[in-house]
Amino acid sequence: MNYRSPSRIVFEACNIIFMILFSASILIPFFNVLAISVSDAKAVREGVVGLWPVGFQLDAYKQLISNSMFMRSLLNTVFLTVINTSLVILFSLSSAYALASKNLVGRTPIFYYFLITMFFNGGLVPTYLLVTNLGLYNTYGALIFPSVVSIFYIIVFKNVIGQLPKELLECAEIDGAGDFKILFRIVLPLVLPMTMAFIIFSAVNYWNEWFSVMIYTRDQHLWTLQYQLRDLLISSSLNKELDSLRNMREVDPRNLKMAALMTTVLPIIAIYPFVQKYFIHGQLVGAVKG
Repeated sequence: MNYRSPSRIVFEACNIIFMILFSASILIPFFNVLAISVSDAKAVREGVVGLWPVGFQLDAYKQLISNSMFMRSLLNTVFLTVINTSLVILFSLSSAYALASKNLVGRTPIFYYFLITMFFNGGLVPTYLLVTNLGLYNTYGALIFPSVVSIFYIIVFKNVIGQLPKELLECAEIDGAGDFKILFRIVLPLVLPMTMAFIIFSAVNYWNEWFSVMIYTRDQHLWTLQYQLRDLLISSSLNKELDSLRNMREVDPRNLKMAALMTTVLPIIAIYPFVQKYFIHGQLVGAVKG
């Protein structure tokens, strides 16, 4: 039997209490939002809905699905998440492989140049002017190109690739493999856990993107799901939008708000359990050196 000192017991008890309270602070609002989204409108107006639905109806979700602009924002979010995540991983992995290669001339100055941009940038106004002058304003390009390079990912990938056995890469070169074949057939499988972790980080980040939409677009057809949700929750024209959605039985505006909120959250929650093992492994690979 392992001996545990009184201070250790107190420490573990405090940890357990803290984790219970922290989990409750996340789960209680989540279940309340879910309950409101599927409860009867009368119960929602009376404020009697807690953690369990009062009545049951899916009219709020049906009305959201039947709204063309809301579905367009969902498709935009899926499209931008897939494209941006694919590009940022491709560019980061390729740049890191080049910086880790001994054949790259001037790789140290190039690396420091990249590193400087991680801490210093032009700011919002110069970036906005650049996007506008390039003709990307109010296009999908404004939501893709400014965010497809991650210096942090490049640095981490470079460090991980630099720790791979040099003999393995040299053997591939001797066998006649080119850089692209070495990168995608040898390096990528070896850094796959880290790559999957970054894919998760990027996908969640781009799924929640709304600020770029507010800055670089004016056409509602380019809105993402998060920006559509923001407009739905705080827009002064909310009542008119909700009135246009009421084509079934009566639904309280809070039903629609909470249903929209759940629609933005549930896809990530549904996908995460399937990629959790890669996420944990990637975190360990990135944290343990040597």
